[in-house]
Amino acid sequence: MRPQAKRPFLLRRPSHLIGPLAGLLAGLLLLTGETASPVIAVVLSTTVAALLNSGTIERLRPRPAPGLTEIRPMLEAFPFPVAMRDAAGRERFANALHAAWVTENQAEIHSASALRRNQIEDTSALNGELVESELFCAGASTMEGRYYLVRKQCIHVDDEPLVLVTVTDLTAERQARARLQSVLAQQLELLQHTNHFVQRLIDVIPEPVYVKDERGRYVMINEAFARQRSQNPDDILWRTAKDLAPDNHVARSVSDEDLSVLAGASVYKEDVSPHPITGEPRYRIVTKGSCMNAEGQKVIIGANFDITQRRLFEQALEAKLEQEKTQHRRTQEFVQRIMDLVPFPLYVKDAQSRYQMVNEAMVRNRAIPREQLLGRTGMPEESGAEALYRLFEEDGAVLAGQHVLREENGIHDYTGREYWHVLSKDCCLDPEGNQVIVGAHIDLTELRKAENELKSSLEREVQLRERTQEFVQRLIDVIPDPMYIKKGGGVYVMVNQAFADYHDRKKEQIVQAPVPLPTSPATTTLISMQEDEAVLAGGEINKEEHTVRRASGEEVFRIVTKRRSVYVDGDPVVVGIDHHITRWRQAERELKRLAAEDVLTGIANRRHFRQETERALSLAARHAQPLSLLIFDLDHFKHVNDHFGHQAGDEVLVETVRRCRETLRQSDMPGRWGGEEFVVLLPQTSIRDALQVSERLRILLAANPIATSAGAVSVTLSGGLAQWHAGESLDELVARADAALYRAKTGGRNAILSAEADVQTHAA
Repeated sequence: MRPQAKRPFLLRRPSHLIGPLAGLLAGLLLLTGETASPVIAVVLSTTVAALLNSGTIERLRPRPAPGLTEIRPMLEAFPFPVAMRDAAGRERFANALHAAWVTENQAEIHSASALRRNQIEDTSALNGELVESELFCAGASTMEGRYYLVRKQCIHVDDEPLVLVTVTDLTAERQARARLQSVLAQQLELLQHTNHFVQRLIDVIPEPVYVKDERGRYVMINEAFARQRSQNPDDILWRTAKDLAPDNHVARSVSDEDLSVLAGASVYKEDVSPHPITGEPRYRIVTKGSCMNAEGQKVIIGANFDITQRRLFEQALEAKLEQEKTQHRRTQEFVQRIMDLVPFPLYVKDAQSRYQMVNEAMVRNRAIPREQLLGRTGMPEESGAEALYRLFEEDGAVLAGQHVLREENGIHDYTGREYWHVLSKDCCLDPEGNQVIVGAHIDLTELRKAENELKSSLEREVQLRERTQEFVQRLIDVIPDPMYIKKGGGVYVMVNQAFADYHDRKKEQIVQAPVPLPTSPATTTLISMQEDEAVLAGGEINKEEHTVRRASGEEVFRIVTKRRSVYVDGDPVVVGIDHHITRWRQAERELKRLAAEDVLTGIANRRHFRQETERALSLAARHAQPLSLLIFDLDHFKHVNDHFGHQAGDEVLVETVRRCRETLRQSDMPGRWGGEEFVVLLPQTSIRDALQVSERLRILLAANPIATSAGAVSVTLSGGLAQWHAGESLDELVARADAALYRAKTGGRNAILSAEADVQTHAA
């Protein structure tokens, strides 16, 4: 057989290329840095798999094909985890990095779901698919989450299909992407905040402001711009002047201006154009300039300041000026007519004391025609130089700022009658701005005559008022109850002696004092002020008051009466009287007490007890509550009176009542039924509880003799108890209790028996 031709060394032993190739790729990976390592790892794994699967190595290597032993050095040199598994899932190879990666992340890799997913992916890879999946692992030692790209594809080693598994760390790439997304989000948020701030800023400007882009489209407008056009901002934004201008000529003019501004020019001009809505002339100051926006694009910023009102005002002002010139003459005539209506002499002089204006009253007073007064001083011919000098001196002082106001009395130069008048002179400026003297002679002749007569009448009236007030004061001082007259605000203008004595103060300390009664409580003062206001408004006060004086503790009952009247000065006042009825009310109280209480013991008498018991029975029936009644008397009390005397007997009754009150509750009510017989109402008490209370009273009385003025007296009591039945009257209840009392007395005394058959009685 023909010997085979020798192949070159590299072709004869292609397995020698695997180690250097792996080293070369690893070096390339180290040189490219951390961020490119996932890309290089993917390229490296793809290249090796392609070489192993392609016919290149098959053509290069001799037969038989190299096995796993020959490619192991190249796989060991990979700078990332690499492993190979057969179709049964058995691991045929894994480099050290792969073993460490599995150990670190075995919780995620060996979970049941991960194992099932691996089987599915291995099957897909063995079928010729490239399988890529991203895996997130927490890490057992570092507890730091990392992202991995797991690639699986089929290769043939020793003519056996195996799954080549490569793991690429994507953590740095994911973190860089997250940082980039965070920075991008911050920049977008900052841009949004900036645009929002700029929008709010220009919205504050009351005149239209806008921003255009290089194509002349409105990209930002303020609220004033939209209001001026009566349009929604969304209908204006991203539209050009051509879309919004009323005609093509205006649109071309605006576009030419925008191009010149973008070229670096600026616009500041006054513009007159018809209003886009009303069509009326509109005057504006238009300003435009250019700058760079936040995206680095050139934009046009413009503002339109409406000066229509200012221009219209200027035009109206010019018309007004012409009108004022015409009206000045009319004003002079009007002033003259007003002066003529003044009934006393009135005039205007210039700086040389010459009359410029006089009224009709001045003409009549001087008895000289108006034409002879105007332009002259108006001094009579017979006036000397001294009078003329005084006139000039006084007028000069008025021009210097002095005001003249004095009353003059004399004989009139022309009529010869006595007169009184007030001379008033002051200085001001006339419509031309010249200093003038305005003077008036106010006639007081009739007033002074009337004043003299009035002064005499007033003196008579004052004397009469003083005598009247003195009479009224003496009159109210006779009244024994406190009486007063007050004005609004609680100010006393008159009080009688009884009022002063009651408050322990002098009249002078009360009348016209700002705080006349400081000892009164604040609430009492407030109520009194409110009552005074009601009376001054037309109301009346009639009430009874019960108070206790703080200083002495004395009880005071009084009837307070207040009426409205008019004082001598014409002001409305409150006239009040406090009618003291303390002795009446105390007497009534004592009568009520005597009518309801027993005189000797102080407890309820028979009549009062019956009234209170009837009410208690109604309450018990309404609320379905128990109620019991005890009736008792002292055993052999006649012997006490006969042996110790009636005084000692009374003392025994009083002590018995005291012990009874000491034993009973606050709600229980004792009463004297007659003689030595007593009755006790026990509301909300059943017969059994009443029996316990009664027994305590019986034992307390029997065990402790009563000390009297005649010596110690031992007494006992016998009693009968009955519980009220629904529908039962008081007399029926008392009758049953009295029957039980009778049985206690006949049964040996010193006992409390019950009228109820189901309750056991107690005996001594």
